[in-house]
Amino acid sequence: MTERYLDADAVKRLLDGAPEVAGLPQPGDVIAEKYRILGTIGAGGVAYVLEAHHELLDKTVALKVLAPGHEALAEKFLVEARAAAKVDSPYVARVLDVGTLESGAPFIVMERLEGCNLDELLFLEQRPKIEDAVDYVLQALQGLAHAHVLGVVHRDLKPANLFLAKQPDGTSTVKILDFGIAFVLDDAGHPPASERIAAKGAIVGSPMYMSPEQVANDAAIDHRTDIWSLGVVLYELVTGKVPFGASAHGMGELFGAILHDPLVPISKMREDAPKELDAVIAKALARKPQDRFENVAELARALVPFGSGKWGQLADSIEQSFEKKQKLLSGPDAFAPPPPEKKSNAGFMLFMLLVVVFGAAAWFAHRARFF
Repeated sequence: MTERYLDADAVKRLLDGAPEVAGLPQPGDVIAEKYRILGTIGAGGVAYVLEAHHELLDKTVALKVLAPGHEALAEKFLVEARAAAKVDSPYVARVLDVGTLESGAPFIVMERLEGCNLDELLFLEQRPKIEDAVDYVLQALQGLAHAHVLGVVHRDLKPANLFLAKQPDGTSTVKILDFGIAFVLDDAGHPPASERIAAKGAIVGSPMYMSPEQVANDAAIDHRTDIWSLGVVLYELVTGKVPFGASAHGMGELFGAILHDPLVPISKMREDAPKELDAVIAKALARKPQDRFENVAELARALVPFGSGKWGQLADSIEQSFEKKQKLLSGPDAFAPPPPEKKSNAGFMLFMLLVVVFGAAAWFAHRARFF
C-alpha cells in the first residue's frame, strides 16, 4: 500500500490553525497539573485541538477543548469521550483522560496522532489507488465493528474523521475520530429515547455523508447509517467526488439528491475501477437500510477482493467479533462446554436387580430355618 504522510508543518497548514482565543489555554499553561500546552493543532466548529506534553509521563498528547461560547454543548462534548472510551480498538483514536478547565469547560485527552486525515489525503492525491482506498475502508470497518458490537453508532463518518496515523514501524493505520454525536443502541437495537425525541427537531451529522434516514430525521436510525456513510467515503476516495449532491447549491438541493438522485457507478467515473466493485458500493448505498449490508462484517467480506491483500484478515476478525456478540446474546451458558454424554445406566440397574433377587432369596432361606 502506498504510504503518504505530511510533515507537522504541512498538517498545520491544512488544518484550520487557531489564533489566540480568549478563554482557551495558551502555550506554557499547565492543565490539571500535568498537561503543558505546546500549541494548537487545529480547530473545528465547536472545539479546538491542542498539542500538550504530559509532564508526568513525558509524552505528547492531544487535548480537545470545547470552544468558548459553546458551553451548552458540554454534555454532548463528553458523550464523545464516553463513546470512544467504550471502544477499545487500535483502529479508533484512544481517549486517555477527561477533565474540566478552571472555566468549567470540558476537555478530552487523546493519543497524539502523526499523519493526516483522508480529507487531506484526497487534497494531496486527488484519487488514491483503488486498492489503497479499499484498504483504508477495511481498517475503518474494523474500528467500526468494535463500536457496533458495543451498540455504539458513530453517525458522523467522513474522510475528515478517518485519520491515517503513522506507526513507529513506518506503516500507517486508519483510526476513527470524533464520536461527538454517537449514541448507544438499547438492548432492542433502538436509539435511546433522548435521541428519538431529538431526531424530530434536529438534523445531526455532516450533510454530504448523511444517510437518507438521517436526512429524513428518522427516529429508528441504527448501525446501518454508518454503512451508508462509509459507502460515501469509499466512493469519494475512488472517484474524487461524493456520489450525491457534489454540485448541489444549498442544503435542500443536497438532501434532495441524497434521497432521489440515481447512483452513477464508479466504473463510469474511473476507467480502472472494476465493475464488480460497483455492486458492492451500490449495496452499501441502498436507500432503504434493509437493502444494505446487514453489518460491517458483510461489507468487509465483500471488499476484500478489491484491496491489496494486506488487510484481508480484518474481515475474519470482524466476523469473529460479531460471532462473539451473538454468543453473548444467547445467554451466560453460550461459552460453556457442551454437557458430557450421558452414560448408559443399564449395568447399574442390573446390579441392583441382582442385589434385590439375592437379598430376597437369603431372606426366604433364613425364614425356612425356623419353620
